[in-house]
Amino acid sequence: MKRIIMACDLQHAPKALQESALSFEPLLPNSRSVAELFYSAYHETTDDEGESLADWQRELRETADGKYGPLIPELSFQLQKVDHPIGALVTSTFQELPLLLFVVMDAAFKGNGLSKLLMKEVIQRAKAMGLTHLYLVVTVENQPAYKL
Repeated sequence: MKRIIMACDLQHAPKALQESALSFEPLLPNSRSVAELFYSAYHETTDDEGESLADWQRELRETADGKYGPLIPELSFQLQKVDHPIGALVTSTFQELPLLLFVVMDAAFKGNGLSKLLMKEVIQRAKAMGLTHLYLVVTVENQPAYKL
């Protein structure tokens, strides 16, 4: 798949939305429900490479173990609705850059602006850490990512 790199200038990004009924919680990469979220988010999309639930469990474990560089815990979190993850964002330091590895939303919740909520939260946190840029690599065909 052909991929492109997207950058966000944090110095000119909008402020995060006010608190909502949803909550942001630390990422739990070893949780089966998080792997199910990733499976749901990728299944039958342009980025689906045929991963099974077991594949996502392994990918999340390997990612947490540093496959793409050390995770940035403050910038890796899940969006919860009634104690169930419906979205997640995973960020690592990859080749010295703060790279958003995954921005995922449960298929049942897509199209409601919740991915933008994830992005606004990570931008607010990154700015608080003193970062000036975030990076995201997406497939060219992933049109929804362009709207983030």
